[in-house]
Amino acid sequence: MRIANNEDIEAPPNLMPLIDMVFLLLIFFLVASSLSQEEREQNLQLPHTSKAAQPMSAAPQQFIINILHDGAMKVSGRSIKPEELEKMLVNIARNEPERKVLIRADERCMFKYFAGVLDLSTDCGINPVKIGYLAFKPKATVVPG
Repeated sequence: MRIANNEDIEAPPNLMPLIDMVFLLLIFFLVASSLSQEEREQNLQLPHTSKAAQPMSAAPQQFIINILHDGAMKVSGRSIKPEELEKMLVNIARNEPERKVLIRADERCMFKYFAGVLDLSTDCGINPVKIGYLAFKPKATVVPG
């Protein structure tokens, strides 16, 4: 009687480490994408322009200042006062001169709030300052005739 040799039978490959790695990558990319969107306020409506421009993105080297419709300022998701913002901008101008500053103002806010932050930025030595806006093409109007 012949005894079967179990060494000739191949076991199917173990896919568990591959599945674990795919789930870990999925979690990493979800967390990374949510962190890159942290600066974008959901209730902030940016003004529109008819000129096409390069899309604004929150690059890691940008310091983003959000101005809400009531003039309140937010940096990194927390509300700040003008004195705190001035300290931050002076620190950036002194220690990180290559860092860009992006001002995103709600289209419903008064221009004086934006102008105040822009003046504060230039007074602290930040130059140039980027301005956040959305580009759109106006619809063609048909004149009845």
